[in-house]
Amino acid sequence: MAEKKTVVFQGYSRRLDVFVSDELETLSRSLVQKLIKDGHVTVNGKKVKPSWPLTEGETVEIELPEAGSKTKLADLIIHDAKDFFVLIKPAGMLVHPQSPVWEEHPEAVFSAEETLVSVILANPPKGFDLSTPRAGLVHRLDRETSGVMIVAKNPEFQAEMVALFSNREVHKTYHSIACGEVPDDEGTIDVPIGRVAGGKIKASDVGREAVTGYKVLERKNGFTYIELYPKTGRTNQLRVHLSWLGYPVLGDWLYRGATADRLMLHARRIEFKHPFTGKKLKFEAPVPPDFEAAWKRVTETK
Repeated sequence: MAEKKTVVFQGYSRRLDVFVSDELETLSRSLVQKLIKDGHVTVNGKKVKPSWPLTEGETVEIELPEAGSKTKLADLIIHDAKDFFVLIKPAGMLVHPQSPVWEEHPEAVFSAEETLVSVILANPPKGFDLSTPRAGLVHRLDRETSGVMIVAKNPEFQAEMVALFSNREVHKTYHSIACGEVPDDEGTIDVPIGRVAGGKIKASDVGREAVTGYKVLERKNGFTYIELYPKTGRTNQLRVHLSWLGYPVLGDWLYRGATADRLMLHARRIEFKHPFTGKKLKFEAPVPPDFEAAWKRVTETK
């Protein structure tokens, strides 16, 4: 059962979202506004806007989503080691809440939509140190991107992995379906990426260095099955680079890819040396069924 809190408002008039934010100090204003918009906060039993002006005597009922997780972490893990574990993130799942408040108040992850962090914290694996910052995250994937991820179990391993990523000593391979037939069998896209007016991330002369290698695996019926090797780790890098090349990712509405059930981008493989032992490690996430089905659908002879 979801936890409910009922409060009779007293005092001078205040906005509903401001009042609820004060009542739920661990949650950000934006997260509170989402709860209100989704109908988890009512005034006198009715759904209202976040800006509703409360008056004395009105009853505010706050419903917090159940502190649990529908997704089981064990179903995502493909490798469990002493200092880290490896999992496959499903497409459509955020890695962490969009509001940064969860980093100081981890319990806040249970008050919004399910994320990878809430799945981890709902049932952490054996040996997981709950004091590890950011629930052990060392990198992330976009909401609509599926694939392999590394999660640290303790602060020491986390710090070492962050350094490996920073020094470009972690090698990642992605699979994607691109709209159009990429002419060259392989190549490198070396184009800076930056956030421009309006907030959109795109290729820009004033952006930061971004480099992506690629290899064509198959061309068919106006689409390309392509393997991507990001040399840098910029936000939306692979999506921006393929769009700049003229072959946006299938399902990428932001960068004008053809419509699909989801973004056809999958983190296929990750390779690095264990920071404590020096052993070379490689982990792979099989291409999911919906990805294979999308390729079959767009390449079927019409």
